[in-house]
Amino acid sequence: MPIHDVGYRRLENENNSSLFRWLAISRIGVQLAWKSKWVKRLMLSAWLPVTYWATGFFLVEKAIIAEQLRAMGEGGSFNQFSTLALTESITNRFWIFPGVNDLQEVLRTGDIPEIRNTVWRWMLMTFFRYPQAIIILFLVGFIAPSLISQDIRSRALLIYFSRPISRFEYIWGKLCVPSIFIILVTTLPALCLYIIALLMSPDISTLPQTWDIPVRIIIATFGLVLPTSAVALMLSSLTQETRFANFSWFAVWGLGHGTWLTIALATSLQMGRPLFDPAVMQSDIVTNWSAISLYNSLGSLQSYIFGFETFAESWRGIISLFGITAFSMTILYRRISSPM
Repeated sequence: MPIHDVGYRRLENENNSSLFRWLAISRIGVQLAWKSKWVKRLMLSAWLPVTYWATGFFLVEKAIIAEQLRAMGEGGSFNQFSTLALTESITNRFWIFPGVNDLQEVLRTGDIPEIRNTVWRWMLMTFFRYPQAIIILFLVGFIAPSLISQDIRSRALLIYFSRPISRFEYIWGKLCVPSIFIILVTTLPALCLYIIALLMSPDISTLPQTWDIPVRIIIATFGLVLPTSAVALMLSSLTQETRFANFSWFAVWGLGHGTWLTIALATSLQMGRPLFDPAVMQSDIVTNWSAISLYNSLGSLQSYIFGFETFAESWRGIISLFGITAFSMTILYRRISSPM
């Protein structure tokens, strides 16, 4: 009798569907990324701005409720008592932010539901565009550069494709790794802020007034996740050294935005105005060159999704992101296929 039975054996574990093979790649990538102390610190830092923006929602709702009560008591309207003070405050403090003109126009109308919806959208747009964008820059820079470069260096790609895994499943599994972390630092905090704002509102009628905001948050996340993840993985696939991919990631952001700032600075000096003056930022040359900055392109897309820019104003950034994503995915697929 043989000591060991070396013939065929029945599979005792469950056989997973082929539709979810990419989950194994994503799960291992997330587990490896989570071991980094810097990733954990960045994840914690990404949730700190929530307290600041939650305070802003609290003050906005408090001001709206107070003005409503005052208008009811004195027989006036919201427009009479609060529009001038709020408009001057926004003009003096937030003139540099996009969408301020739309915000001022809505405040002058005195329409409470429209004011609430617009102010909430504007605050969430700034939340996406400023603190979370900086967090994503460093978070993806720590996570994505090693995802494919290490597989190329260690020849792990040959092991992957010796299994019944297609190139698309491999790429999708890798794309999901930075996407999951981006969702954790953008979508979830933004939805939490929306829920906090609902809890601070006076009654349930606020929900139908702002039902479109969660939809905008999800669409804005999709528009943020796909280009950034595609560019990061493309850079990771172009080299076997993680540090080169890491440097390239920060160089793409830094050089693009730095070039645009140089053009804006030269334009401001020529016009004799401050750098971030609206006349400088809205000039033709600064607007035409804004698409070379990945940060500006993402900002234009988010402003369009949240309703503070028209397509005619943001088409350069949208087309730039579409082209960057298509180019990155093409190079990524070719690099994955080359070892085969």
